[in-house]
Amino acid sequence: MTTTVAPPGQVALGQAVHWRGQSYLVAALQGTSVHLLSQHAEGEDAVILLDAMCSSPGFRIVDQAHPGPELIDGASAGVAGRDEQPGLGCAPLLDGLPPSVRDDAEFWLDHVLEVHTGLPGFAAPGTVPRPGFDPDRTTLRQRYATKAAELCAAHHQVSAGTVERKRLAWLRQGVWGLVDKRSLRTATARGRVDERVVRLLQKIHNRYKHKSIGTRSRLFELLKQACRRKFKKKADKLMPSRATFYRLLDRQGIACGKETARSRRDDGNRPEPPFTLPMATAPGEQVQIDTTSLDLKGIDETGRPVSLELTAAIDVASRSVLAAVVRPKSTGVKASPGSRRHGGRATKAVDALLLLAEMCTPQPMRPHWSLKAAAEGSDLPYAELVEADERMAGAAARPVIVPDMIVMDNGKVFAGRAFMDACAQLGISVRPAAYHSPTHKAIIERTFGSIKSLFSQFLPGYLGKDLSQQGKSVAKERLWRIDQINDFLQQWIALGWQQRPHAELRNPFLASMPPRTPNQMFAAHVASNGYMPVRLSPEDRLRLLPTTWVTVTEKGIRINNRTYDSRALNPYRGKSSGWPGKGQRWPVRHHPHQPEKVWLQTDATGEWKEAEFVYQRLIGDAWTEQVWDLASAQHLEKGGNTHNEAAIAREARALLQRAGRGPSRTSSHSEPAPAVDRGMTVGVEPAPDPYQGIPAPDFHTISALPSMDVSLSRLCRGPLPPVEPVAALPDDAT
Repeated sequence: MTTTVAPPGQVALGQAVHWRGQSYLVAALQGTSVHLLSQHAEGEDAVILLDAMCSSPGFRIVDQAHPGPELIDGASAGVAGRDEQPGLGCAPLLDGLPPSVRDDAEFWLDHVLEVHTGLPGFAAPGTVPRPGFDPDRTTLRQRYATKAAELCAAHHQVSAGTVERKRLAWLRQGVWGLVDKRSLRTATARGRVDERVVRLLQKIHNRYKHKSIGTRSRLFELLKQACRRKFKKKADKLMPSRATFYRLLDRQGIACGKETARSRRDDGNRPEPPFTLPMATAPGEQVQIDTTSLDLKGIDETGRPVSLELTAAIDVASRSVLAAVVRPKSTGVKASPGSRRHGGRATKAVDALLLLAEMCTPQPMRPHWSLKAAAEGSDLPYAELVEADERMAGAAARPVIVPDMIVMDNGKVFAGRAFMDACAQLGISVRPAAYHSPTHKAIIERTFGSIKSLFSQFLPGYLGKDLSQQGKSVAKERLWRIDQINDFLQQWIALGWQQRPHAELRNPFLASMPPRTPNQMFAAHVASNGYMPVRLSPEDRLRLLPTTWVTVTEKGIRINNRTYDSRALNPYRGKSSGWPGKGQRWPVRHHPHQPEKVWLQTDATGEWKEAEFVYQRLIGDAWTEQVWDLASAQHLEKGGNTHNEAAIAREARALLQRAGRGPSRTSSHSEPAPAVDRGMTVGVEPAPDPYQGIPAPDFHTISALPSMDVSLSRLCRGPLPPVEPVAALPDDAT
């Protein structure tokens, strides 16, 4: 065995060293210390300074990576010595190969060395060849057959010719000769994916070519669904894995998502490193809330296609989406260039207030939802939650978490006084993020991206991230109503988000375990921190609505050009409210999305008086503030004024009736709009005339009936003939 004395800098991991008369293996190098593992049965491990070990007498490094020339039979091997042994320089080439191919080459290297020299590559110093592999007593042919029989006994179907071929390849090319060259073949345009699947992929891609560009995951899910419909039971075998599918897209030249157009990065908004991730150790400790565009179009209450906005809140500790709401976003219309814009709409402060109420309330299951979206049977601790809060019975698989602190955007939706007062009422502290720094609420920003890629892009009307990814036929697609999209979103949160593993939800003490779902993480926190429900009474919900201070007159309450009145307001007409500094103005709560009623607060204790819109009967259906604004704009275009509430109410009713027929797809108003699948008709339809098509009767042409004994003219001119009395029946008559 060849040995050399090495300086301290040449000691490396895995080397065998001789120190104090014993053999050790270098197990670890930590600072100036080295950890040695004894190679003797009764030896002891040691930890020593590297300089002290190298300077001790008798220390040397034993080179056992490969056998020396004295162990190689030059006559049988065809080589002269260790300096001519091939293959050592090819070892770095294995680093770029797949792990299975690299392991297979290392597997054959040990067996080829044993056939060639009599000892495997991992043999300890002083080991003698096994029987059947001693070069001094056996020939190469005998060693080939012995090695083949040994591998066959270990369930490796190998012949003696294969062992010989491996050894000769090792002599010619070194370790590279032991590599399976099938892994180095150049892939075709479709790789190893079935040709039928590739044709199906091209068909799906052509179908979505004029739609908005989505991510690769959307195309993968669409291909999986198409394979299941076409190939039935063979779909699982034919469908490639996700990684193979992504490589197939590159070979086919199909660009998706980020590959089409790189989004602009504003490095000026990035904070200075080092970056600190938001940390939370309990549910509700930190909740991030924000609003973003949903990259989607839908049908609003008036039947018009509009863009949508999403407002959501996510818990940092469990990554649970606590609440989410979809609202339309439109610019509105103007009656004249200098007039006020009517009908414009976006997410308002009341949406943020309602979001707080939804966080404290379990999401009820709806009849048409999948049973997999129910809390019962999910990873949530259903029995414990129902015991603490009976409202969880029959609820969706979404946890109820009351925030301790909310990190919000600086937009006017959240920075208004109504949102701050509602958070103070619920005992929630608010921390605004830094201006122009989305990284301060990075988790909610990343969640929005996930919702768009996992939810929005699978619905008709998807717009893409920007104009470069927007499809050409988005305006012609059959869109869903906003209430339907909101319903889809709530079901997807309970089924697709809360029960989907999240890469950030791992056990820090068991990093090898698979990632957990938000519901599983919430269940783990409930087991350690407990669960305390918060119940909001109807009065509490009213306090979360926006407040307007108005005077109660003889005609009632006027808010946003609408009059509300009821008999309950009689004691407060023209009276002082008693609120400091308000005079005769009373606090009135109103709901912009349900403007049929308002509520007057009589005193600080919370007694409420309800008033209804005086022309609600003319509208006759549910409506919103946006419908009223659009109706006002149309009324102003006809020369009316905002004080004619009855006329505006009729315009609102007409809008709702037109919404039931869907949006017009043509530019000409004279052409009828094509049918749109929007479910049941919205609004009140006029009752049909039962006498339509029947001519008016002519009484002069009516003839006498055959059963009459007098003519009709005589009957109508003269008095009626006297009626003869009927004889009375006896009492005992039957």
